[in-house]
Amino acid sequence: MTTSTKPKFACPICETRSILADAISAEVKAAAQVYHLANHWRGAHETRELSNFQAEDLTKASLDQFDADTVKEADWYQQYLDAIEALKTASQVSAQARQQYHARLKVHTDTRKAKDCGCS
Repeated sequence: MTTSTKPKFACPICETRSILADAISAEVKAAAQVYHLANHWRGAHETRELSNFQAEDLTKASLDQFDADTVKEADWYQQYLDAIEALKTASQVSAQARQQYHARLKVHTDTRKAKDCGCS
C-alpha cells in the first residue's frame, strides 16, 4: 500500500477554509461540553444542598451521604472547569485558523490571479 503526499486541496484558500471550518466545529463542540457539564454540576450542587439539609439530623447515614454528594459535586465542578479551559484552547485555535484564512485570502485577492483552484 502506498500513501499519497498529494495535498487534500489544490489551493491554499480552500485548504485554510477547511481548517477554519474544522476549528469552528471543535469550538462549538467545546462550548456545548461546557454547557452540558454546567448542567451536571448544577444538579450535583442541588443534590448536595439537599443532603446538607438532611444531614442536620446528624445520623451517620445522612452525614456519609452529604460527604459522598460533596465529592460528586466537586468532581462535576472540576470537569466543568476543565471544559472551560478546553473551550479557551479551542477558541484560540479557531482565532488562529481565521487569521490564517484571512491572510491567505488577502494574498490571493491582492494578486488577483484568477484560476480554477481544482477543489470542486
